[in-house]
Amino acid sequence: MSKMLILRGNSAPAGSYPDEQGKKIAWPIGALHVWAASQYAKRKGYDPVVLDKPGQPQSQTSPQASAAISKFLDDDSVTAFYGFSGGGYNMRHILEFLVSKHPETLSRIELIVVLGAPLQPKSAYEAATYNKLLTKGTPAAKWVVEYRTDPPPSALPKNVPKGTETHMFGPEWLLSETPSAAGDD
Repeated sequence: MSKMLILRGNSAPAGSYPDEQGKKIAWPIGALHVWAASQYAKRKGYDPVVLDKPGQPQSQTSPQASAAISKFLDDDSVTAFYGFSGGGYNMRHILEFLVSKHPETLSRIELIVVLGAPLQPKSAYEAATYNKLLTKGTPAAKWVVEYRTDPPPSALPKNVPKGTETHMFGPEWLLSETPSAAGDD
């Protein structure tokens, strides 16, 4: 089965980001509603692989980007990426690294998901952006991009207190709009 690498958001102390019930817990290994992100991967036909590295700092050599690049290069079954918040920003750094150092691997990628990283436009993740940088004879990238900023307040689960910041609920929002397949929940 193909795998989807899931990149967490930034780490944070208690009081910063809400969990699935709206409680502002500590996120030492990076903020992410893991169940929703993993279920999305399964619905899309991927085995989810959540990296337990926080999304900050953001660079080609950050611990999260380095771990993702290493897993991708070492495992040909990795064909999709999911970056939430800080992990979404690192996704751009990962793609820039791959196009400069391992351009032949870009054609293996099928899907790039970026949620809650609005400071980068969708075009920063599109295959066409990277295809322009490939040398003649290198297979073209053809991945699909699923890009979203933060969900509207109406997307918050009913059990979450009103007025809760929506950023952390991007994974649930995306999952709610992704058709379910038999046996994935």
